[in-house]
Amino acid sequence: MRTRISLLAVPALALVALTAAPAHAEFYSIDDPADAKGSLTDIYGFEANHGADNVLVKVRFNELMRTSAAGVSVFFDTDRGTKGPEYVLSSGLGDGTDYVLTEADGWRGSDDRVRCDYSARPKWGRDVFRAVVSRECFDRVPSVRVSVKMVDQADGSTPVVDWAPKRQRWSLPIGSGLGA
Repeated sequence: MRTRISLLAVPALALVALTAAPAHAEFYSIDDPADAKGSLTDIYGFEANHGADNVLVKVRFNELMRTSAAGVSVFFDTDRGTKGPEYVLSSGLGDGTDYVLTEADGWRGSDDRVRCDYSARPKWGRDVFRAVVSRECFDRVPSVRVSVKMVDQADGSTPVVDWAPKRQRWSLPIGSGLGA
């Protein structure tokens, strides 16, 4: 009889553990189809982790090269009552490029730099662009939404543009957790 009760208790405990609220940072991840024809820098997806101190965004690419002429913009929506993003982190994806976090002007950057702690860099061997933005940059809002855009001047005539999740669309709201 004890064995039977013990065997029934294990699945019940497993069910409780699976349905309990997570004790870690809120996380969002999405895959993006191969839709940037004409560019090796096609976005394959991104993930965002909203922790107690930082928002971490990792953008995955088909092939990220040091010689890339492409750039990436990571848009942040911190006020759902206002249309469009409030902030944008812009960066080149090639070697020697820089990055900047500005207030957004529609779906573009502006000259209004945000003074706070943030960093960004491509990881060419891993085909990933990684950005870490302090929550202080966003006045520690309880949730953010993210959108990513890549622009590649591959042949110099017509730019190749790729969005994730879709053109001027947002991730689900990502609430702050305990650590990113």
